[in-house]
Amino acid sequence: MGRFQSSIRGKVNYAYYIGITLIVIIALLNYLNLVRISKKIEFGFVISELFDTTLEMRRFEKNYFLYGLKEDYSENLQFTEKAENIIKNNKEAIEKLAIKADVYALDTDIREYKSLMQKYFEQDKKHAPMEPRTLEERIREIGKKIVTSTEAISVAERKYMQTLIERSQRILIFSGIFLIIAGFFIAEYLTRMVIRPLKLLEESMQKIANGEFSFIPVLSRDKELLSLSKAINTMLVELELRQSHLVQSEKLASIGTLLFGVTHEINNPLSNISTSCQILKEEIEEADIRYKKELLSQIESETDRAKDIVRTVLEFSRAGKKENVNLKNVVNESLRLIKGEIPSKIEIRMEVPDDIVLFADKQKLQQVFLNLIKNSIEAITGKGRFSISAKRVKDMIEVEVKDTGIGMEPEIVSKIFEPFFTKKETKKGYGLGLFVVHNIIEEHGGIIDVESHVGHGTTFLIRLPLKEHKDEQ
Repeated sequence: MGRFQSSIRGKVNYAYYIGITLIVIIALLNYLNLVRISKKIEFGFVISELFDTTLEMRRFEKNYFLYGLKEDYSENLQFTEKAENIIKNNKEAIEKLAIKADVYALDTDIREYKSLMQKYFEQDKKHAPMEPRTLEERIREIGKKIVTSTEAISVAERKYMQTLIERSQRILIFSGIFLIIAGFFIAEYLTRMVIRPLKLLEESMQKIANGEFSFIPVLSRDKELLSLSKAINTMLVELELRQSHLVQSEKLASIGTLLFGVTHEINNPLSNISTSCQILKEEIEEADIRYKKELLSQIESETDRAKDIVRTVLEFSRAGKKENVNLKNVVNESLRLIKGEIPSKIEIRMEVPDDIVLFADKQKLQQVFLNLIKNSIEAITGKGRFSISAKRVKDMIEVEVKDTGIGMEPEIVSKIFEPFFTKKETKKGYGLGLFVVHNIIEEHGGIIDVESHVGHGTTFLIRLPLKEHKDEQ
């Protein structure tokens, strides 16, 4: 048989059933306790009635002894028989009282009391010259004994009822406390087994939403979370694959955008070469060797210039690798690639020291600067300037790319590094430019930040670790 696999639904149901079971058990116990109290209250009425009956029995006894009226004797006899019936019908319940009442003795005393009252009445009716005083005293003595016994039973029953009510209150309090504690443990169980994994999953999803496409770890053994994590990780693999294609497309789009500038940039040396060749052809028969050498030097210089431009484009287009690169050369080559797109009204400033060397992927750093320079150019309308500066700060290099463009609103600034976000009306590209920049900087162990104010321009600040790769000897 396969191993049982837990699930969130099973855990929730398990906690639910435990909670319902506890509530039902406690409710049943309290119900039974209330039923018991209800029966005791009913029996309390019986005991009260017994005590009141014996009091009435004694009251009519005293009246009869005082006035000798037959009606008083009849009432006394009636209440005596009533007390006798109460004891007869509740004998077992009375015996179970806390005082352990001797029901047999009480029943015997009532019977004897009844008999003596009847005897007293018969003597009184015949006016027999017996000892009525002695008989009366005996009746009073037994009557007092009966009242004392029933009073003790009544007091005991009231105390027992009070004890039962207090016990019921304690049971209710303890039941409430127990349910609160049980509820706390059930909530803790659900938090630990269900809510916490879901919270971790939510945090992982938030990271993905922020562009961190890291795989979700196994957060729980529950089949729902396992299935969801597997589906999300499969989705991430597909997203990474598609993202790599989109990034490459963004790169190709950048190359396409640069072709105009490169064409313009390479056209100048080609024109100079063509002009120099034309002059040489026309003056090939001339004897001025010095002038001819000067023209050939110009052709060679312009050819090298064209070769540098072509080499820069080729280096940018092919896959790169990390190596020691001079930061100033990277910036210069990036400017060379996009120089043809920079309007003449835009002033360019560069302040990068000659001796800053980084261990980095040259092609990716060029892509960073190209995207930032392009954004700066597009943000400047009419006259303006953008600058690139760099400096050492302890073990870091700070690079600042600043423009005097239109700036951005705070809500846009908070989203510019998100994938597929773009504020261009023409919807050119995929909105991956700054996302790629952000990823490249992080890949090199650095960070990038941006500060922008509407109407006052934008500043990108890049911090990269200052470290060089030293070849092993």
